[in-house]
Amino acid sequence: MAKRGFARDEFEQRRRKEHFAFLVVKFLKAFDSFSEIYRGFKEASRRGRLSGCGLFEKVRELEESLAFDLKEKAHALFRARVSPPARPARASARDTRRQLAELKAAIETKSLDSYIGTGFHLLLILRESLYQIERYSPQYEKEQEEIGRIEELARVVGYSLSPAERGEMEHIRALGDVSASLNADAQDMAERIIERCNALFKGTAEVIRHIMTGSSDNEILIQNLLQNRELIEKVYGAGAAERIFSELCSGKTFAGKTGLERAMAYARGHCGNTTAIPAS
Repeated sequence: MAKRGFARDEFEQRRRKEHFAFLVVKFLKAFDSFSEIYRGFKEASRRGRLSGCGLFEKVRELEESLAFDLKEKAHALFRARVSPPARPARASARDTRRQLAELKAAIETKSLDSYIGTGFHLLLILRESLYQIERYSPQYEKEQEEIGRIEELARVVGYSLSPAERGEMEHIRALGDVSASLNADAQDMAERIIERCNALFKGTAEVIRHIMTGSSDNEILIQNLLQNRELIEKVYGAGAAERIFSELCSGKTFAGKTGLERAMAYARGHCGNTTAIPAS
C-alpha cells in the first residue's frame, strides 16, 4: 500500500507540473494575442473607426479558446489544492521557512487564479461591447444619413412637411438620439474595459514570473519555456528569456555559465524528448 500511495503521489506531482507548465505557455500565447488586439483597438479608436475595426471576432476567438482554457486550468490547479499540514507545536527554523514558503505560494496562486478568472470575465464584457459597436454603429450612421437625405430632399423641392410627417420625423430623430447614446455608451465601455484588460494581463504576467522563478524543480516548465523563448521575449521584453532562466536555473543543481545554458543542460538531463527545443 505504501508503494502504491507513493506512486500515486508522484503521478499527482508530475501532473501538477504539467498543468502549470501548460498554463504558463497558454498565458504567454494569450498575452501575445491580446497585445495584437490592444494595438488594433488603439489605432482604430485614434482614427475614429471602431465600428469597422473587426476586433469582435478576434476577442471572441481569444475568449473561447486560450482564455477559457486558462480559466479551467487555473481552477483545476489552484482550487483543488490540499490544505498544508497543521503547524507543529514546537516549530523549528526549518519548519518556519517551509511554512513561509507555503504561505507565499498560497497567496501567489490565489492571486493568479483570481487574475485569470477576472480577465476571462472582462474579455466577455469587451466582446459584447465590440459586438454592440460593430453591429449597431453602422446602422445608426445609416439612419442619420437617411434622415438628412429626406430633409435635404424636402428642402430642395420646396416640400413642406405636414404636421403628421413632422411628428414622424421628430419620432425618428428621438430614436436616433437613443441609438447615439447607446453607441457612445458602448464605445466608452469598450475603452475602459480594454484598459482594464491590459493592466490585468500585465499584472498576471508579473505574478506568473514570480511563481516561475520558484519552480526550479519543474523540468516540464523549463522544457516548455525553452521551446517558447520567442514568446517570453514578446511578453517580458528583449533579453527576458536569459533573465528568467538565470533566476529559475540557479543553484548547485544546474551546470552552465548562462541561464540559457543551465536550462538547456537541465532539460537534456531530466526530460525525455528535447528535440523540439530550438538551438541556442
